[in-house]
Amino acid sequence: MRHILILICLFFVVMPRAYAEHILIAADRWCPFNCEVGAELPGFMVEVAQRVFSDHGHDVEYIEMNWSRAIQETRKGNINAIMGGFKSDAPQFIYPQEELAVLGNSFFVRKDSDWTYEGVESLKNVQLGAILGYDYGDELRSYIQESGAERVTMLNGNYHLLSQGIKLLDRHRIDAMIETDPVFWYTANQLGLADQFKFAGTMQREKAYIAFSPALKSSTVYANLLSDGIKKLRASGELSTILAKYGLKDWK
Repeated sequence: MRHILILICLFFVVMPRAYAEHILIAADRWCPFNCEVGAELPGFMVEVAQRVFSDHGHDVEYIEMNWSRAIQETRKGNINAIMGGFKSDAPQFIYPQEELAVLGNSFFVRKDSDWTYEGVESLKNVQLGAILGYDYGDELRSYIQESGAERVTMLNGNYHLLSQGIKLLDRHRIDAMIETDPVFWYTANQLGLADQFKFAGTMQREKAYIAFSPALKSSTVYANLLSDGIKKLRASGELSTILAKYGLKDWK
């Protein structure tokens, strides 16, 4: 009987590990939400995902990847999820009920500029910098497609495209850059250029998520686990503690 009890105990000890899974999440660098892989501060969303899924015995690996490619590989099921996505980025993906930020696409200019965003028509007066593969909403998407390189400089490449855009803005190669507020200012501070720019208006705010692959059966389970985990972190105060490390506050 004692041997049977020992076997039963061992079964319950080993069982959670048998179901432990490796969750791969990809995005281009979008600090402070997802930062440098392996950094002491890897990003707010990275820490939340790791914290939530570790409670269920799952391991989360975050990798940096060009945003368009991250969406493509996640759509195929080669990657479990993208980090920091809006529903307009990938409408077919599996989204948790709980978002991880509410953000607006904002415009930034040099301090000596008198331009402010007053609707899409006002963009015709500036050379805009935008990142290829990002979705900025229907109205701006149409403007970018119709304008071409004469009015919009599309930043393309594997890594650190916002940094490239900020440098172009500083060098007068573009007149305005579009990005969410926390990400723009975080990156500009890292480059030592934040004092050179100012806020010039914003568009409608959207919810940002960790969004899961529509090709994987596990995605709905993971989305539900993440939603429940975010609620628990908020209720315990741990969410605010993680946010504070990045100079952020709870949006709810």
